[in-house]
Amino acid sequence: MNTALFGIVLSTILGLLFVFLFAILVLEQRNNGRKLPGPAWVPLVGNRRELKSDSDMRIALRRLQHKYGDIYKLYLGPSPVIVVCGYEAIREMFIKRGIEFSDRPAAILGAIILNGGKGITAVSGDTWKNQKRFILATLRNFGLGKSTLENKIHREVNLFLSEIEKQNQALFHMMSPIATSVGNVISHLVFGGHFSYDDARFKTMADAFSSFLRFVSIGSPVIFWPILRFIPGDLFGIKIITQKMQVVRGFVNELIDEHLKKFDERNIEDFIDAFISEMKKVDNRESRSIFTREYLVAIVMDLFLAGTETTSTTFTWASFYLASRPDIQNLIFDEINEHVGTERLPSIQDKQNLVYTEAFIMEVLRISSIIVLSVAHAPVTDVCIRGYRIPKGIRILPDIHSVLSDPKVWGDPENFRPGRFVSEDGKLIKPDEFIPFFTGKRNCLGASLAQMELFLFISALVQRFEIKPPEGETLDIKDVDEYVGGVHSPKPFYIRAIPRHV
Repeated sequence: MNTALFGIVLSTILGLLFVFLFAILVLEQRNNGRKLPGPAWVPLVGNRRELKSDSDMRIALRRLQHKYGDIYKLYLGPSPVIVVCGYEAIREMFIKRGIEFSDRPAAILGAIILNGGKGITAVSGDTWKNQKRFILATLRNFGLGKSTLENKIHREVNLFLSEIEKQNQALFHMMSPIATSVGNVISHLVFGGHFSYDDARFKTMADAFSSFLRFVSIGSPVIFWPILRFIPGDLFGIKIITQKMQVVRGFVNELIDEHLKKFDERNIEDFIDAFISEMKKVDNRESRSIFTREYLVAIVMDLFLAGTETTSTTFTWASFYLASRPDIQNLIFDEINEHVGTERLPSIQDKQNLVYTEAFIMEVLRISSIIVLSVAHAPVTDVCIRGYRIPKGIRILPDIHSVLSDPKVWGDPENFRPGRFVSEDGKLIKPDEFIPFFTGKRNCLGASLAQMELFLFISALVQRFEIKPPEGETLDIKDVDEYVGGVHSPKPFYIRAIPRHV
């Protein structure tokens, strides 16, 4: 970089820094209620030191909650954010006053890289309401929550079981086969297609989404200091992530092109077809319509991300607990054997009888707390809550882990105990505080699909195979537990699948 160019870049950075600092002062002036508690702001770096003081950010968040209460303020770089902890505070904001806190803040770099800030997770107001209404209605038309979708999932379950059988009792890592399987479920809905287990395109897409979620960690400075992406080189890995997401975006555009070529209004087969149908009905002069190709690409990216990464990660955690707790696995198999047998796959209709199996899945969701911090919310206008004045548009991070790990709710949250969800008379207990998919107006759109997939895949896996650790070894949570990036994923571990002979 020559001297003149360097001077221009430096001047630009300093100018933007001044703007950021001025914005912070403005926000502080607007907060004329009680001052939100929280650590003092450190120029440039904000409060990253508090978050990075432990290798596991969950520990840091629990310490901050203990010190400052259930609602406190942090600075991530120059940007103030409000963290909301505990069920009562989350309920007050996002259930009782859900409409007031239903916006998204201005798109940060992560949202821009993923979907240009136009996907269902990033938009607000009428755009969000219209997208949500269309997405849910369309997915229901293609079987979401119906037996027709269960049949499609069962086809993927059978392929998945065959893939596990091919391992021939050798050691393998669960993430790869299950990611393809659950990816195929959302693929059927989105573009009516199917990936093979060695499909290079799907592996590329899965790798891109996994890398992206790690990149958007709360502690990544470039997320809140986007100007840093212009530093020569690739110090923060943003160029690699951007390139990977561009490859995925190119794949999505190829799918759309294929659908446009064969589009038949009389034969709407999947989500992309349905969206194209709406695009053709919209007057091109209606510039505010959500039915544009740009929005379609963004929504498909969101659906793929939501429909693959978190569900496959949860399933991987489930395989860990099956292998490390044979006593629990035996109880699940005994229940399946009694109420379903081994001649057919478990069905959603069996859920009412497979209480302990369902409790096991709920406990996996609770203790793994895949999403530690929910997607950021923002108030639609200036609001006052618990005496604190919260300005419109400020970033609010609901701390889901604070609820799922609260000893006042669960008693022994650190212990893996599915029985906590089973009553004395054998009924399933669903506490209000069980919010792995968040709650309120903007809870996870894919929650019902994820729960359906987890039940059908996990019950079928235990019905067919005994999941074991490597010969002569045990699996310990201390060896696999880590939190890096936006998703709580286990470190790689290996298991064996031994066919049951019953």
